[in-house]
Amino acid sequence: MRKFIYLFFILTQTNVFVFSQTQNEKIDNLVQAYTNLNKFSGNVLIAEKGKIIFEKSYGFADREFDVPNSKNSKFRIASLTKQFTAVLIMQLVESGKIELNATITQYLPYYKKEIGDRITIHQLLTHTSGLAEYTERDDFFSDISKHSYTHKEFVQKFCSDSLLSKPGTQYKYSNTGYYILGTIIEEITKNNYADVLQKNILDVAGMKNTGVENSSTIIKQLAKGYNFKSGIYLNADYIDILSTIFSAGAIYSTTGDLFLWDKAFYTDQLLTQKSRELMFTATLANYGYGVGITKFFVTDLNKEMHFIFHQGAINGFRSIMTHIVNENVLIAMLCNNFDTDLNPISNGIFSILHNQQYTIPNE
Repeated sequence: MRKFIYLFFILTQTNVFVFSQTQNEKIDNLVQAYTNLNKFSGNVLIAEKGKIIFEKSYGFADREFDVPNSKNSKFRIASLTKQFTAVLIMQLVESGKIELNATITQYLPYYKKEIGDRITIHQLLTHTSGLAEYTERDDFFSDISKHSYTHKEFVQKFCSDSLLSKPGTQYKYSNTGYYILGTIIEEITKNNYADVLQKNILDVAGMKNTGVENSSTIIKQLAKGYNFKSGIYLNADYIDILSTIFSAGAIYSTTGDLFLWDKAFYTDQLLTQKSRELMFTATLANYGYGVGITKFFVTDLNKEMHFIFHQGAINGFRSIMTHIVNENVLIAMLCNNFDTDLNPISNGIFSILHNQQYTIPNE
């Protein structure tokens, strides 16, 4: 998984646009402009107060056979997975099987004791464990990511290096920490992560098009991932996603299922209000449990905006999901072109939703 990137909305751009267009036409024209420039391929869904107000597909799910993306296309959601992992951990907290201030070695007896005794579950959730990031190894994408490991083996080999900082003192985005959280879920439940996810979240929320990807199972309507380099599309490099990304980013989904997830996430369907408040409490670098949190006053709108959001990037795919808390609005985008920056598209959609000026790209 690539690093978490903060999302900042820009409200002061000055491009002229056509006021006679409807809101949805403006959004469609904006996203289509990025698609025409090979800067987007995927699905966009916007919901307000629990109802979908915009949903459309762009580009191709399979460029070899010219199969267009559709609302049923499934995409790797990458680091949006961390929200799901955090909820599974909090469900175990609610059932008394995990304590947030307990250490790694209390749940993983095989973990390196001199390190595991110092790092708490809370620190893993908030990226403050001090652990090194395994995806930053020089040999991760070229070698490690292409091999198969048991989760225990991967943790022992790549998730228990020496600490970079004292636990709890610094923020460093860490797939390492979320991989460890997945192994803790499996150790406590005595079930694999995918089955726990299915029973405790997907079945409850009615998400029928979501699961954990692995290299052997055929997943119908799973989009292929691409890079766009020097004017041409290239197939994304292979990665053994279940072995080497796992609970940090191995989930696939549709925008429609993410809409169902969003509806369940902010109600008592999955967690109590107390647990959600813990998840949505910003710690270092405005990160909670599996989500980024930010609040700021927008002068043009004369109100404070409250965002809970995350982005993801993995071989061939990008994702972004933003929940505007004070308006109960969801903006979800799944993309199968890795060389896409989703921020300006998401920012443009935000501007259109709030009758602000926005820019349509032309190059």
